[in-house]
Amino acid sequence: MNKIKPVSILLVEDNLDHAELMIDACREFNIKNAIYHVTDGLKAIAYLRNEPPYENKASSDYPNIIFLDLKMPGQDGLTTLKIIKEDEKLKHIPVVMVSTSKTEPEILSCYSLGACGYVSKPLQFEEFSRKIKELNYYWILTAELPPKQEGI
Repeated sequence: MNKIKPVSILLVEDNLDHAELMIDACREFNIKNAIYHVTDGLKAIAYLRNEPPYENKASSDYPNIIFLDLKMPGQDGLTTLKIIKEDEKLKHIPVVMVSTSKTEPEILSCYSLGACGYVSKPLQFEEFSRKIKELNYYWILTAELPPKQEGI
């Protein structure tokens, strides 16, 4: 059996119930996964760029993958995705969009800007939980993620 490597995840989600469910699903696969949660796009960019209030975090805190909510107050996920993918130091990080929306224009916009995936959040708890576990199964256990970059 293959040894599962710990994965660092940045979860950008304004709904605390959704965030808690996603964090629980991520930890289910590997207790060593590091999960960092911020509640909006501006905080995500500050976190990724090591800007206040995140300027003192360790380089090991940089994510291997980002799960990014599409609809958030302030800076939304689409704007945040665009900033990440235009930044030479960040663009290699896979970003999976997570949203309650299933509209084709939004999905197309996300992929056009460089998202690696788009997952819709079902409204029923059991279905949402199952879908998040499947998302994590792929990205944490199956996919080969790029190595962490030093000095992001």
